[in-house]
Amino acid sequence: MAREQDNNDIERMLRELHSSYLKGNEYDEGDPIFYRINYRLADAFALTKEEAERHHAEYHRKNPRRVSEGFCDACNRIVGIIPIIYGVQEGDMERMKAAEEQGRLIIGDLSQVREGAKVAMFGCKSCKTPLAKYGSI
Repeated sequence: MAREQDNNDIERMLRELHSSYLKGNEYDEGDPIFYRINYRLADAFALTKEEAERHHAEYHRKNPRRVSEGFCDACNRIVGIIPIIYGVQEGDMERMKAAEEQGRLIIGDLSQVREGAKVAMFGCKSCKTPLAKYGSI
């Protein structure tokens, strides 16, 4: 019975930690957040690193981990987000264009970057629309 209660307490804490750490973007549990949750869990319940990882992995079997995703208003769905790179140097252009063709980044329009103007740091992987709500510079 005590073991079952411990598991319930651990699951409740996992829900609370995810809610707290992912506040504002529940679609992006990157590795730093994943490991921070493991450390907090291990500390709170005196678990080993491996035990905390096992409990966290079990939590994600029921609630799949989402990394670098956001809601695109143009696509009207949750999509992968990719960085927008502004000001690519001529020597890097070939490599950057290849990465853009593979869907790993978007080469931004440098003419949009001017004093006082905000430009999106990330864009939709599907339609390439800038997603300023996930960060701008």
